[in-house]
Amino acid sequence: MNNQQNINVSLDQTDAVVCEKCEGEIWTPAFMIRKVSALLSPTGRDTMLPVQIFVCSKCGHVNEDMRPS
Repeated sequence: MNNQQNINVSLDQTDAVVCEKCEGEIWTPAFMIRKVSALLSPTGRDTMLPVQIFVCSKCGHVNEDMRPS
């Protein structure tokens, strides 16, 4: 989810990302943990894979477009 690049724009040239549920605009980084089966893991053992997401600070909702596919 980290497609961040250095872009030189001012904030007034951007749009706020708002929560689909409560319209909050403040986000907290969080992690979903996915289990990778031993059959797919490079170590041959079950592995935990952290996936960073952003959670609305006001209500705890994760926007649909912020969920990993």
